[in-house]
Amino acid sequence: MTWDAYNRRKEVLREMLDVADRHPSSTTLTDLLDTVDGGREAFSDETELLFDIQMTWFQRLSGQLDRLVTEGADTPDIMAITAWVNAAGEMPGARALLDAHADTSALRKAYAKEHSFLAASAGVPTN
Repeated sequence: MTWDAYNRRKEVLREMLDVADRHPSSTTLTDLLDTVDGGREAFSDETELLFDIQMTWFQRLSGQLDRLVTEGADTPDIMAITAWVNAAGEMPGARALLDAHADTSALRKAYAKEHSFLAASAGVPTN
């Protein structure tokens, strides 16, 4: 992927997430691909879009957690919960899309890593 294609894809994803945030209960991946200018050019299918949404969500979640750890105001378990709630509040469209596709086999590995990350952040042993 060229640098221009990468930047265009990120721009399209931001537009898609803005649309999803405005209509979190009714937006679908197909809607986003079909209605956002450049959607089908940036993403080959719904799964590819879902992966990018999940990665963007995880980056926001980990950023929230980093901020809370830096502030050091709560216990690790409360910080993990607060980070998730804050990220979900900031990205309602992404969260709704991810929740709607929670049983997607393509995302199993990503969800497992997210759960491990949150558990470790909360101080839960992951053995």
